Amino acid sequence: MAGKSQEKTPWLIEYKGTIFPGCAPKENLEAMPDFHIRDDDVVVVGFPKAGNHWCAEIVNNVLRAAGKTSETTMDSEAPGRILEFDDRVGDEMRTNHRFLKDKPSPRLICTHLHREFAPRGIASPKRNTKIISIMRNPKDTAVSYYHFATRLGYNEKDWEPFHDDFLNGRWEYGDFYHHVLGWWQMRDDPHFLFLKYEDMKKDNKGAVEKVAAFLEADLEEDQVASIVEACTFRSMKVVYDKATDVSCRSVIARKGVIGDWKSLFTEEQNTAFDAKYKKKLEGTGLNFDFE
Repeated sequence: MAGKSQEKTPWLIEYKGTIFPGCAPKENLEAMPDFHIRDDDVVVVGFPKAGNHWCAEIVNNVLRAAGKTSETTMDSEAPGRILEFDDRVGDEMRTNHRFLKDKPSPRLICTHLHREFAPRGIASPKRNTKIISIMRNPKDTAVSYYHFATRLGYNEKDWEPFHDDFLNGRWEYGDFYHHVLGWWQMRDDPHFLFLKYEDMKKDNKGAVEKVAAFLEADLEEDQVASIVEACTFRSMKVVYDKATDVSCRSVIARKGVIGDWKSLFTEEQNTAFDAKYKKKLEGTGLNFDFE
């Protein structure tokens, strides 16, 4: 069930037992399994507020620098446009999966979907499709999501009830662990590259080099350095804060730090998160840094 918290949040919908934002309407979600994935698509998948747009910017810059795409191929307005969303661009409401259907190759596609809701060509890729799974520790993800939703004006709750909803999978995109573990099953599949937000923060150059190698992009050192500089949080925040053309883009970047969860978590909340973290991830080989 959607839960008590959704009684006052009409912009949230429930689809097959999982809560989604209203900008991912049922019609879009129903179309997802059959959305055609091309052999040369590059896909970024991650739970919301895990660094999806950051990763997409790196991918976009790598492809451009390597000459694998042109100015007209990538969506310069928002390389991190989410597949299952409807986005407002100016006065137009745009259904992203229909927009992407007509885009020339290679396409950069982003999604927050659990693996069972994703297009078949992403959930079980074939041929040359490349998929980058970006993950962030659940505590910072929760705090970032709380501030993001509040700044957009669609979170009516204080931190404590939001924390409870996030922990129990009653917020957008449902249970964090269900999402990450669903994609983590593909860790040995060569179509996938797994990146962690915390590793990217600690070594942005290393992340750019990993993405370039995964995408088979042969870059010079000066090209790597230029991408690293363009994709620092500082540089991206300047651009994103001024954005007016794409819905939500201006509030995406806030602090971009590891350990911001300490600013809101109580000792009791931290204990509850630690207990679920251990229960869900122990023995899976998946772990996160929290500071």
